[in-house]
Amino acid sequence: MPRAKIGTGHASRARVDTFLQYWLTRRTQKPIATKHLYDQFLRHVAPVKDHDKIDIAAIMADVKGDSDRFFVMDKPQGAGRLETFFRRLKVMDVSVFYPFLLELTGRKGSPAADCKAIAEYLESYLVRRMVCGEQTRGYGTLVLALLDTIHQVDPEKPAAPSIKTFLAELSEADWWPDDKAFESNWLTRKFYGGLRRERVAMILQAIEEQYHRDSSKSEPIVQFDFSTLQIEHILPQEWEKHWPLAKNDPHGVNRMQHLHGIGNLTLVSHKLNPSLSHAAWLDEDKGGKIKKGKRSALKEHSKLQMNACLISKYSKRWDESKIDERAVELFSVARTIWSSPE
Repeated sequence: MPRAKIGTGHASRARVDTFLQYWLTRRTQKPIATKHLYDQFLRHVAPVKDHDKIDIAAIMADVKGDSDRFFVMDKPQGAGRLETFFRRLKVMDVSVFYPFLLELTGRKGSPAADCKAIAEYLESYLVRRMVCGEQTRGYGTLVLALLDTIHQVDPEKPAAPSIKTFLAELSEADWWPDDKAFESNWLTRKFYGGLRRERVAMILQAIEEQYHRDSSKSEPIVQFDFSTLQIEHILPQEWEKHWPLAKNDPHGVNRMQHLHGIGNLTLVSHKLNPSLSHAAWLDEDKGGKIKKGKRSALKEHSKLQMNACLISKYSKRWDESKIDERAVELFSVARTIWSSPE
């Protein structure tokens, strides 16, 4: 459906228009405005001299090749690393990188392994900057620089080493955050409410997938429909009734600093009902009748590895100190997924 829309609201455009903009950006290595898009296309393919002929077959072959690759990027299928990257790219809403990815995936010197390596570098760059709250305004210029970098590589040779070096040597405004900055922001920033929910869910899903890769006993990832999972606060947002404050935090300042941090967030298969979501951490004996706690609810409603680890390790208590501990644990996984540029 080439006239189907991409984007929302005023930013929505026909898919074919979006693709043509990406194709022209790749071919010209210049920023292409959406205004008068087809006039720009005609100027690009027009002969340099009046007596020159337009090689329509070559142009159409190039457009067809890129359109096939664009379809894979826009609607990725399968669980391969490259497809996973494309899905995460859409969640981060940085499709401005598509012209570079069209160039990359069409290179003779970039087989699957080279594309996979570059996808991992670029995803690490983008996720680390997202977590660190870095600006995205310069990404359009960055894409043109990436195109220039890849064009300087022998077309028959892999481009991953050059791309990694380029990203690692960017100036401070566009830098690839190192482990120190990544960890500092990971442990202290407000994830829920500070990032879009779909991006928080993407991060948690990536961690869950890494747990699966690290565990030979876990169920295959393909058995889970991650699109149905929802973010759940372990220490609930409505905590007042069952989660008393610590004596050294009578006004709840420390609690509110921890409530929306990554250490207090997980995924559940479907939303817990309020009585379970807001319950105390442990089961309570109410005169011989057991009132189910939050830990039991998570155990009953989730088969995710991250929740199995949570339930097992924190079987006795969940509070601000445990949120800090789990944030550190999750960071060790995140650092594996989105590795350091160093």
